[in-house]
Amino acid sequence: MEPSRTHRLGRLARMTRLALDLGISSLAYYGCALAGIDTLPALLTAAGVAAAWLATTTLYDRRADGLALGMLLMYALSAAFAAATSEPRLLLLRDPLVSALAGLVFLGSCLGGTPATAYLARRLHGHPLRDPQLRRAHRTQTLVLGTGLTAEALARVLLGCALPVTTAAAITPPLEFVVLIPLVVWTIRQRRKVVARSSAPAAGSVSGVDAPTLPHRSGVAAPEQARGGAR
Repeated sequence: MEPSRTHRLGRLARMTRLALDLGISSLAYYGCALAGIDTLPALLTAAGVAAAWLATTTLYDRRADGLALGMLLMYALSAAFAAATSEPRLLLLRDPLVSALAGLVFLGSCLGGTPATAYLARRLHGHPLRDPQLRRAHRTQTLVLGTGLTAEALARVLLGCALPVTTAAAITPPLEFVVLIPLVVWTIRQRRKVVARSSAPAAGSVSGVDAPTLPHRSGVAAPEQARGGAR
């Protein structure tokens, strides 16, 4: 098999695995919701699917995957919250609490050696991150994303507590996308800038060092040849 084809197949496999880690339990939840199943059974189903997927990937990888574990915790927390109360105002706090948990996970990952976005990039590209510039950029991106998610969750909690239930139910869900979409766009643009900067020195080492060296060498060689000819 050609190396390029092998690389494409490997990348496709990593993307498929990442999509399943993030989406298989969500597909279960929204599938139940579309089928008309109540919220609590749908959340329990999603948590069960997440648990089964975590067990499967743990047996295959011989270690627990952070993303699969995160999805299990998210749906288990949501199911526990839905089971504990049916108060509409309290139910409005369920999604913000999940967002806050995700934001705190992002912020907490900056205290370790691998920021959350670096972990996702490694899962997608299949190799560890060695470039110091990219590592610093991932730390900055993770801090911004974690802060944004936590601030968005706090704003939704405050609105859910201060506004009437019907008004809060109409305003707070779109707020998540109002914050999340600009954060994702900013992250993509920042990564492109950092990748461009990190690749620039490699190009400059050829054009910026070798090119000036050639005239210098020829300028030194010419007098030597002239002296040799004079002798």
